[in-house]
Amino acid sequence: MKKMKKAMSILITLSLAAGLAACGGGPASETGSTAAASSTAGGGSESSAVAPPSSPHKYSVAAGSVGGTFYLIGGGIAQVINKQLPAYFMFTSETTGGGTANMELLQGGDAELGIVNTSSLYEALRGEAEWTNGQIYDKVRGAAALYPTYFTCYTMESSGIKTLSDLNGKKVGLGSKGMSMDSVLRQFFDDMGIVPAQIHNDGHAATATALGDGVIDAAITFSYPPFAAINELESTNSLRFVGMTDEEQKYFLDKYDFYKADALPANAYKGNPESVKGVSEWSTLVTTTEVSADEVYIIVKALYENQADLIAVHKSAENTTAENALKFNVPLHAGVVRYLKEVGIDVPAELVPAEYSE
Repeated sequence: MKKMKKAMSILITLSLAAGLAACGGGPASETGSTAAASSTAGGGSESSAVAPPSSPHKYSVAAGSVGGTFYLIGGGIAQVINKQLPAYFMFTSETTGGGTANMELLQGGDAELGIVNTSSLYEALRGEAEWTNGQIYDKVRGAAALYPTYFTCYTMESSGIKTLSDLNGKKVGLGSKGMSMDSVLRQFFDDMGIVPAQIHNDGHAATATALGDGVIDAAITFSYPPFAAINELESTNSLRFVGMTDEEQKYFLDKYDFYKADALPANAYKGNPESVKGVSEWSTLVTTTEVSADEVYIIVKALYENQADLIAVHKSAENTTAENALKFNVPLHAGVVRYLKEVGIDVPAELVPAEYSE
């Protein structure tokens, strides 16, 4: 029995069914899992070479909080797998606290897939961040690189906040407590001498609401635009998007190898007619060594070969390609390596896990 509550997963998967139907998807089941639209496994002839279980495995995708892209994409991933591989899996998408919560669920065996940023993976392999409690998350393996996420600091246009230094003495929202972004940005504030009056930790939608209600002065997230929570806030408010100085950008690049110099694209929102300097990292789909190579192989094959269905959920999935699997900063799952080699992609030695064999 999974430890997480399923109520929100029902809403996610049912609401996504209609959108995917436009791309040939079937309706969701009434059980809380996304329903299989056909009785035969999809994903091409190779999937049929993997014998299905006597009954579909009931697995979970650890996604994210309401209002975030993890939440949307997690539901889409569950829907695509269930549609394409109904004889093998019955996935549900779980509402969670985000990347670090997902890591804990994966390591503990309470989820088979999870969405995690490369910053969380970096911290998980080292066991040094506070949220890890000194544990090394050695079971986690890469499945699919999903999309890049951009540093996004937003505030009310009337707030007077124009630089990150202006956050000194302000109330700042950093997403859910324990997210890698939370720990990274707290360290950034300490190192740069920025002392917020308060750090506000909550989910994406709740954080945006807190800004709109004046509970906080600014919020920071890493996201792929358009981000639902920000879009909703901007529909009734004028926002300003705050970028990094050269020094601040260099801080992130020098301290963390998973960040790259980047910018929030111009016109991502009404409040940023020009690009906004910052950094980016990748949001990824990960799994664990407890899921078999055969299972992971048919899962990633189904996702890559049905990318259009994921794009129908969120346009960020335009980046979910086999080639981008090489963006990982942790070893790939053996089943992923098998698929990538099959489609002619050379996998660097550092991404091949010890358990992989030809």
